[in-house]
Amino acid sequence: MIIARKKSFVYRIVLYILIIAGAAISIFPILWMIMSSVKPDPLIVNPEPIWFFKPTLEHYQMLFTKAQDFTFVRYFVNSLIISGASTLIAIVTGYFCAYSISRFNTGGTQYSYWILSIRMLPPAVFITPIVILFGFYRLMDTRIAIIMMYLIFNVPFAVWIFLSFIDDIPIDLEDAALLDGYSRLDVMRKIIFPLTAPSIVAVGLICFIFSWNEYMFALVLSFQKASTITIGTARFVGGYGIWWGRISAALTVAAVIPIALGLFGQRYLVRGLTMGAVK
Repeated sequence: MIIARKKSFVYRIVLYILIIAGAAISIFPILWMIMSSVKPDPLIVNPEPIWFFKPTLEHYQMLFTKAQDFTFVRYFVNSLIISGASTLIAIVTGYFCAYSISRFNTGGTQYSYWILSIRMLPPAVFITPIVILFGFYRLMDTRIAIIMMYLIFNVPFAVWIFLSFIDDIPIDLEDAALLDGYSRLDVMRKIIFPLTAPSIVAVGLICFIFSWNEYMFALVLSFQKASTITIGTARFVGGYGIWWGRISAALTVAAVIPIALGLFGQRYLVRGLTMGAVK
């Protein structure tokens, strides 16, 4: 009995050490980024790491005044509008599409797999035809173009997550409500929607973070007016040098929104991604 307790104690100690080590390895790049954002430029490029220094906010001041002939605030606003709009449209479109597939077998038995196959395609496949199409309709360097592009990947993901949830809800609940005089929209609003709320939060978080962090499509489809925060950060890499302090400050600012949303919706995220998968 004593030997078993000692083994259990040693096991817990080793486990805690591994958890702490893993957490430290994961958090260190974030801490280094924040430190670099308040560190003077000469200290950032110093061959030897400097841990103690006098913090400065000059990098943040440069971000919110003028950055390479374009204010960083515009990059931030573009990302907020594009990510928010694409997430909202994906949730609404994916929800109704998933409900239609689940309850009315829209498109047949293979339709849902066809939707998922779009999400599996390499993003580079879409670049050439999309650039030609958007150029023809004068949509290049517009927020609408980037929003439409993100929907190609966000909507299939939303459909599949919502579909797994709606399939788990007994159809008898809806039939009973319809017999009581509820309309189909009332059934969705008062029965289906409350039961699938965790999936909506999960889909919203993942779609928003994907749109917020996306780089390739934003680079191809925007030049100046519709550039997102990822493009704005990359523009601190010049032909004559790299502004590491401004890049760190920009990344720190860009990380605030996803981290805040993640902390707000973390209890719904795991539930939303796993609950619908368990029959």
